[in-house]
Amino acid sequence: MSALGSPVEERPIEVLHVDDDGSFAELTALQLTRVGREASPEITVETETNPEDALTHVGDVDCLVSDYEMPEMSGLDLLEAVRAQAPDLPFILFTGKGSEEIASRAISAGVTDYIRKGGKTDRFDMLANRVRNACARVRAERAVSRSERHLRRVLDRLPQCVFLKDRDGHYRFVNEAGAASYGRLPEEIEGTAEASVLDDPDLAAQFHTEDTLVLDRDSPLVITEQHVEDGAEARIERVRKFPIELAPTGERMVLGIAEDVTERHRLSERLETVISELNTAIESLPDDELRAALESIRDTATPPPTVGIPGTDSTADSA
Repeated sequence: MSALGSPVEERPIEVLHVDDDGSFAELTALQLTRVGREASPEITVETETNPEDALTHVGDVDCLVSDYEMPEMSGLDLLEAVRAQAPDLPFILFTGKGSEEIASRAISAGVTDYIRKGGKTDRFDMLANRVRNACARVRAERAVSRSERHLRRVLDRLPQCVFLKDRDGHYRFVNEAGAASYGRLPEEIEGTAEASVLDDPDLAAQFHTEDTLVLDRDSPLVITEQHVEDGAEARIERVRKFPIELAPTGERMVLGIAEDVTERHRLSERLETVISELNTAIESLPDDELRAALESIRDTATPPPTVGIPGTDSTADSA
C-alpha cells in the first residue's frame, strides 16, 4: 500500500525488448518470462528488432530493454527518443558492447540501468531483478502522486486554511483557501518562505516562533484569537498547529489549520452590545414582572463562556 492506502499496482510487468538480433531477443524473452513467473508481479515480454518500430509501443509497456549497437538506431538514440515521449519509463541498456564511455553517456542520457550481456543465465536473473525493481519504484511513485492529487482535491474543498511548513518556515503545502487569504494561488506560495508571503515581518516572526515551539515541544498549539493585518482587510483567525513526521524521510513539520472567525467575532460583539443595552433597560424598569421576562430573554441570548484564552495568547492542547 502507498500513501493514503492507495494500492501499488500488482498487475504483470510488460517489457518490450529491442534487439536487432532476433534469436537473442527471443532467448531473452524466454529467460525473462521464466524468471518472471517465479515471483510477483509476473513479467511478460514482447520483442522488436527495429528500434524505430519500438517507439510506437512506448505507451503500452512498463519497461523497455534495449541493445546498444543496432544498424537503424543505437540504444542511446532510442533512449533519447523514448525520454521525449515517456520521461519516467524504465529503460535498461542490455548490451554486449560495453565500455565506461558508453555507460557514462547512458547515465547522462537518463538510462535507468546498464547491464552487460553474458552467456550465463545469471545475467537474465539480474536483468529480471533490475526490471522488477525499476518498475516497482515507478509504480510506487505514481501511487504516491495519485494519493497526493486526491489529498489536494479534498483539502482544496475545505473553507479553512490548511498548510504544511518545515522548520525553516517554508511552505511545503497550502490549500486554495489558505492561498486565497493572501490573494495568491497555492503554486505561488508553496516552496517559498513565510517571510516572503507576509508583508508584516513582525507577524512572520511571530508565526515562526509558534512553529518552532510546536516542533521543540512536540505538542499541539491553539491560538484562539489571532489578529491578522497583512495588507488586505484585517481578519481574526482561530489557528491550530500540530507537529507531524513525514514518512519515509522522518522530516518533522508543522501542520496548521486556520479558520477565519472574523464574522463570528463581529456577531459576538454585536450580541454583547445588545445584551449590555438590555441590561441597562432591565435596570430602569419599574415593573418586576416585565423585568423578570426580559431577564429570561437576556439569559437565553447570552452564550456560555468560551473555552480557551481570548486575545492572541497561545494554549497547548491537552493530550
